[in-house]
Amino acid sequence: MKTIDLNVDIAEGFPFDDDLLQFASSGNVCCGAHAGSQDLTFSTLEKWLSAGKQVGLHPGYPDRASMGRSPITPELARTYLDSIFAQVRAVQRFSEVAYLKPHGAFYNDTAIILPPNWNRPGFGYVPGQDPASFFLSRFPGVNSLSMLLRIYRLRLLGLPGTAHPVIAERASQPFVREGFADRRYAADGTLVPRSDPTALLEDPAEIATQVVRLAPQVDSICLHGDRADSLELAELTARALHDAGYGIAPWA
Repeated sequence: MKTIDLNVDIAEGFPFDDDLLQFASSGNVCCGAHAGSQDLTFSTLEKWLSAGKQVGLHPGYPDRASMGRSPITPELARTYLDSIFAQVRAVQRFSEVAYLKPHGAFYNDTAIILPPNWNRPGFGYVPGQDPASFFLSRFPGVNSLSMLLRIYRLRLLGLPGTAHPVIAERASQPFVREGFADRRYAADGTLVPRSDPTALLEDPAEIATQVVRLAPQVDSICLHGDRADSLELAELTARALHDAGYGIAPWA
């Protein structure tokens, strides 16, 4: 049987983490900055690992008002990125942590679409620099994400068709392709921003259709744990995959 991973964001302070254990095969554990707390992070890690689930780090910008979903600004870049490193340092001591998935705006800020010839001289390139490194350095968070993957030897769970696989490759770490059950996609393959009222899919039939369409193209499907209908969405996604001939299991 074909298998696919179901990942879910957990330890953000929502009441569904325990119930989602029955559906998800991987948990993206909030590191206590964009939501939740460090105590919740560690207790959730222990619970999910004890249940035999795969877990990954889910660091986000320390902006609790937007739950880490507001894009980074130049004046806050250093503070936010320092926080990302501190979050990962505090939690990575769990040897069972298998991957890293950026949260919210940290995910979107690094899931950039690479233009044609992005790795050749141009885009304000300064002679003597590596053109690819120069281009990527223009985007907040990209170098930080690459460094985290390299330092802690973690896979990157991210968005195919963007800079995410390039970041993982440059960090010499594996890339895991992720699809989203309940997020609307833009024409360029990125996610429609949550500021758009249509960003979240609500129609069960549309969600099931998207899950089945994405399954052959990705390694993992994301289930959000902060929706009031999280459990219904998880059951719907699992059923759609089962009906399409997929078992649910971690990719690792």
